[in-house]
This record gives sequence, C-alpha cells and structure tokens, in this order.
Amino acid sequence: MKNIFLTTFACLAMGPLLAAEVDQYTTRHLELADASEHINQEANLHVRNALSHIEEQGCNEEALYTELRKAFANHKTGKLTIHMLHADNFPRSNIALRESVYADWTRWDGYLLGRPAAANSPLALGPLVNIDGQRVGTDKFEHMFGRGFAYFKSHYLRGKSLKRVLKFGIFMEKTTLGGNKLATGVFSYADLAANFNGMRFWNHILQLRPDVLGDDHGPYISCIDGKYKQVKEIDFKHYVDESMDESINCSKFATKRTMRKFVSRVEALGYSCPMSVDKLEEMRQKYGKISHWIINEDGPDDVSYYSEFR
Repeated sequence: MKNIFLTTFACLAMGPLLAAEVDQYTTRHLELADASEHINQEANLHVRNALSHIEEQGCNEEALYTELRKAFANHKTGKLTIHMLHADNFPRSNIALRESVYADWTRWDGYLLGRPAAANSPLALGPLVNIDGQRVGTDKFEHMFGRGFAYFKSHYLRGKSLKRVLKFGIFMEKTTLGGNKLATGVFSYADLAANFNGMRFWNHILQLRPDVLGDDHGPYISCIDGKYKQVKEIDFKHYVDESMDESINCSKFATKRTMRKFVSRVEALGYSCPMSVDKLEEMRQKYGKISHWIINEDGPDDVSYYSEFR
C-alpha cells in the first residue's frame, strides 16, 4: 500500500493525467442525439489530413502514428477529443459535479474529485455522448486514444504478453488514473475496457497483426505504391459497447465508506449497478478469457490493492 501511494503522489505531482469521471445515472432519462456519424466524420477527416502531412515520408509506421496522435489523444492535445468537448454542434450531455452522483465527495474520498476547486472545473466530470444508442463518457475516448496506444505499443510492437499489459493498466488505474484517495477515488472497470478497445483500435489502423478478439475491422490505412492511403472508414461503433458504460460495468472505490456514498446517490435516483445483469453477462461472454481483467462481475465495492487481478 505504501509503495502504491508513493507512486501515485509522484505522478500526480507532475500533473493529473486523466482526472475526469463520469455520471451515467443522473441524466439518463434525458434524450441525447446520436453522435456516431458526427464523430466518425471528424475522425476520418483527421486521418486524411494526417496522411497528407506525411505523404513525402513514404510508409513510415512511426511517422504515421505520430501524426495521427495529434488528433487521437487527450483533452489537452487531441483535436478530435477537443472537438467532442467544445464544438457547438457536437451533441453531448453535461452535468455539474455538485448535481451528480459524486456530489458528496470530499478530499477523503478522492482528492482530485473532492477538493473544492473540482466543483468549478469543467473537466471534473466528462460529458456523455451517444454512440449508436450507447451512452459513454468522453473520457472513454481519451482512454482509447491514450492508454489504448500504450497498450498497443507494449503488446503489438514490443511483444509483451497481453496479461502483463492488462495488469499494468490495472496498476495505473489504481494509482494515477483514479482508484485511490490521492486521485478521484474511483477505480473504473469501464476505463480498463476502453483501454483494451483502444489497443484494438490502434492495431486496426494498419491491421498488420491479428486482433486479440479475432475481429478484422481494419485496416483503415494501407501502404500502396510506397505511400499510405486510407482504404476504409473508421467507425467507432466497433469499439464502444456496454463494457464502457459505468452503469453496466460498475466501478469500485477507494474505501467502503466512499462506495456507500455512491450507492446511496444512485439508489436515491431509483437505480442500481449494474443496471442490467443481462447486458453485463453479454459483455462477459464477448470478452471471454480476458473479461476478468476488464469486467466487474461483483458490483460496487471497495477495490483491493493486493488480492485482485493476480
């Protein structure tokens, strides 16, 4: 435990990475327009722009990823993410922290979410977007593009085992990315699912290596006559599913006291987690042998820093 908190403190001292959480309960009754075509169009526009910028470099895989990550990255540098968060014509649902299921958070529940300044931060809670009927937080795209790329490099480019990559992702989620008192206090399985599907997204860019689930949605780009060309449109419906929905794939929390605060707020709205046991089972079946690493089958609880995920 001591080593985990020392690591977390050191990382947070350099600045929070992905501090946003998401509330998938309070506004679920409100209509939200489907943004899937909008985000797909923006994504494919950025692909075409990226290819035009590296046209003279030939089929340089490293240059391709470097250019694409100018669009597919976090809320600070990723053009697509920034568009989702700030474009006037992009459909999204925002909620203030003090009106959400995290309204009772204090510094002792999770410093980044419970500190007074968080209430005035537009990034404390990520907006929700509708992707073909599936509501997810914009933070899940940040996880896909950022941590997903780290997973992709580790597993596909450096040859590390999938188990090792997933375990390191869990360590990061327990430390700098949420699941302890020095961060937000929320250990999000949905974030882990987004990381995993982000790894698949990046692999599908060129589809030079087998997909871990056996799905061949790529390649989106191929080397033709010594230059990269887009050969297929990106469609995020292939990656966004109920595993990224925190009302289905429930989170765990830094302490039981914090977990009880969350559950009390959710129950006051007339809901529970998981909202659908059947959908949760569908996700467990979909991800099969690796579901243990990204799907919470137990419901809300406090997260263990030792016994889980061995």
